[in-house]
Amino acid sequence: MSKPTFQIVTTDDQAYTQGSSRVGTFADLGGEAPRLESYEHDGDYLELRYGGGYRQLLPEHRIKYIAYLHQD
Repeated sequence: MSKPTFQIVTTDDQAYTQGSSRVGTFADLGGEAPRLESYEHDGDYLELRYGGGYRQLLPEHRIKYIAYLHQD
């Protein structure tokens, strides 16, 4: 993967960067830690989409900001 195009930061200062993996988040599921590919607003949640079909929901009220780089 090339340079990340987005990063999501929560109110408790956790960062979710495109291309990174959350080893602790999926550790109990076995296999390799999937990498963050995209996100989508889903009602009151932000749905993080990882490789291998994994999904993680973050409540919108926990989102501090989303930074992104617009690439042409």
